[in-house]
Amino acid sequence: MPPAKKAKAKPVAKAKPKASAAKKAPARKPAAAAKRTTTSSARGRGDDYADYSGKFTVRLPRSLHQALVDRAEKKGVSLNLFVTNALSRTVASAGKKK
Repeated sequence: MPPAKKAKAKPVAKAKPKASAAKKAPARKPAAAAKRTTTSSARGRGDDYADYSGKFTVRLPRSLHQALVDRAEKKGVSLNLFVTNALSRTVASAGKKK
């Protein structure tokens, strides 16, 4: 019986190095503000929230991010709830000054 032939090993494709997040530019989305037709007086009444997703991205210093996380943990709440409450208090108190 002839010896069994060895299968040739296929060359392994090298993975491309991933670009770091700092070098990669984020994809731009169309500005939602351009789509809105609500006047400022209607926005003040809070008539329609259909144009708002309830989400937005904020860039902030790492030190502030850490401080917010630390405060949220001390309060025993999520970062999202802590920031939402802080913003709500700030906006509510700004409205009282008028």
